Amino acid sequence: MGLGDRGKRRIKIDASPRTDDLFKPTEARAEVVQPENTAKKTGRPRGGPVKAKTFTLPLELNQRLRRFAFEHECKEVDVVRAALEAYLARHEGKTQ
Repeated sequence: MGLGDRGKRRIKIDASPRTDDLFKPTEARAEVVQPENTAKKTGRPRGGPVKAKTFTLPLELNQRLRRFAFEHECKEVDVVRAALEAYLARHEGKTQ
């Protein structure tokens, strides 16, 4: 997206900087080094198959979930996934 012909003419008339000067980088590009994150990320893997679920929670539990997610700056769904994975890991293999 750039200036139209009318905008380019206005720049020339007002003795303002040239169009090329307006869009010239002001700082040299610095290479950003991303730290390696070895911790397992919670949530579904990208591109993996998913199935939507709908749950009804008691109001108090819902408020606790919202507060926890807010305080830890994460999504509610990530908290639910982590809790469900931990619960299932503890209880898998046990007879009922």
